[in-house]
Amino acid sequence: MDSSLHLTVASRTDTGRKRSLNEDNLLAIVPEDPTALCERGALLIVADGLGGHARGEVASDMVINAVNKFYYADQDHEEDIAQSLKLAISQANIELFKRAVQEGNDMGTTCVACVVQGEQAYFANVGDSRAYIVRDGSARQVTQDHSWVAEQVRVGLITEAQARVHPQRNVILRSLGIDPGVGIDLFTEQLQDGDTLLLCSDGLSGMVEDAKIAEIIAAYEPAESVDKLIEQANAEGGLDNITAIVARVSRGDANQEMSDTRV
Repeated sequence: MDSSLHLTVASRTDTGRKRSLNEDNLLAIVPEDPTALCERGALLIVADGLGGHARGEVASDMVINAVNKFYYADQDHEEDIAQSLKLAISQANIELFKRAVQEGNDMGTTCVACVVQGEQAYFANVGDSRAYIVRDGSARQVTQDHSWVAEQVRVGLITEAQARVHPQRNVILRSLGIDPGVGIDLFTEQLQDGDTLLLCSDGLSGMVEDAKIAEIIAAYEPAESVDKLIEQANAEGGLDNITAIVARVSRGDANQEMSDTRV
């Protein structure tokens, strides 16, 4: 990894105001080993266990740890980060599916993951947990939601504003743990100095508009941003669990390395 790239990461999850259990989980890994950091980059993951399915919190925890394990263990796709990330999520999905079958329970979760390597960010997602890039004061959604309302928005049948309050807004079309052959979307972005990445569950994106997300991230450092984002989602009702990982990219001097600052 280019030693001039500095990544400051902060993360937090919150139960919200309406739920008694937090089924979200997150993981932010910046390898301490310089070789692993250079070759494999930093890994960020958010998973949202599906409400109504048995043990959603177990499913999301299992997936983030399995993706971490498989991604850093994969040597066959060392030069193809995007495919390696996709493979890690696919393997995590198979593990979760097998466990669900063994236990006789439905176990499902969304997953959005990002690898930052050099000046590239590689994203993968299943479900409606999102990744954004905040640049020049604007938040741009990188991933595409796999949800019923998102499909209706894409074909022009409802607006984004209508999707936020639609009674079918929680209907997910893809998730991990339900089908061993689930489709995983991939996206690649060239990073710029000053970019901020946000990975979040729909407890944040469904409550706080993109413009407000961008305003908060632009105004605060990552550690404060995650607090402010969760406060805002709760102020808007906190209808679901709320999870956010904020990672800011900046140019450093030759002695700077990527760093992981957590809350």
